[in-house]
Amino acid sequence: MSLQLDSHISYLLHEHDCVILPAFGGFVANYHSAKIDPLINFMHPPKKHIVFNKSLQNNDGLLVNEVASCEGISFKKAQKEVDEFIKNLKDKLHLHKKIVIEGVGTLILSNDNTLLFVQDLTTNHLLTSYGMGTIQSPAIKRVSVQERIEAKIKHIDENHLPRNKKSWLKVAAVLLPLAMLSVLGISKQEKIQTTFANLNPFTSTTTEMVIEIIETTAVDYTLHSPVYQIEEGIQQSFEAKIAAEKIIAQQTPKHFIIAGAFSTERNANNLVRKLKRWNFDNAHIMGQSNSGLYRVCYDGFAKSEDALSALHQIKKTNASAWLLSM
Repeated sequence: MSLQLDSHISYLLHEHDCVILPAFGGFVANYHSAKIDPLINFMHPPKKHIVFNKSLQNNDGLLVNEVASCEGISFKKAQKEVDEFIKNLKDKLHLHKKIVIEGVGTLILSNDNTLLFVQDLTTNHLLTSYGMGTIQSPAIKRVSVQERIEAKIKHIDENHLPRNKKSWLKVAAVLLPLAMLSVLGISKQEKIQTTFANLNPFTSTTTEMVIEIIETTAVDYTLHSPVYQIEEGIQQSFEAKIAAEKIIAQQTPKHFIIAGAFSTERNANNLVRKLKRWNFDNAHIMGQSNSGLYRVCYDGFAKSEDALSALHQIKKTNASAWLLSM
């Protein structure tokens, strides 16, 4: 009965970056750094990412020597065991279209005779990560853009416009009697009697004074100032309105951190719901790209520096996140 060499292959992948099965193919290991899954908030330790390359056919003697050493048999006998093991692999592949190498992964033969490999993620072949497991960390609570906008708008002088309205009322109160005087217009000489009280409490002296009133076409000096004040008040009102609109416009999000893009709106909505459950309250669909993909964003920002800062934090949990500026 031939030996099962699964454990030998798995062990060698801990110690080496390439293990070849002669006349069959080779397993190649590449270092992968620690990873954070932002969708489920899982942190994965560093590991070796295993791939299968069927072009590696030559016998380098590594597997045969390992079998001979561990099983206590000759090199020739070990070579025979390896050949028998590989023959069984090929037979099972053609019969069942799938074989499992414990601690390494699964080989699948597709309908077009393409050999696919799926790594066994339960085994970490990186020795420096021995004892490290996957952990879950709570999502980071971030202040939404809307809350930041509301906080900044509070700094606007809310009493600015009401004060202008009050000043208009005062100007109107001054302007009305002055306008009436300008309509009446004093154009002739009038006699004004001024009565001076004599020191004698029982008599009084009445002096008649004639004052010449210079005829004018309009009492300009009484009208220009109030009119100017009204125009100034209106101008201040417009300036305040424009300033407020500029502040609102400056807070309009123009930079968006994209979490993913999907060909169907249903999948995009699924990601939006997940992001909201993970405390990304402003997650939403950012419309469609030119290629028709539905883009889902974490949040939107008015300032590029704020967006870049948030993107830097998000990339710690989702390296594929990217920034879209409108």
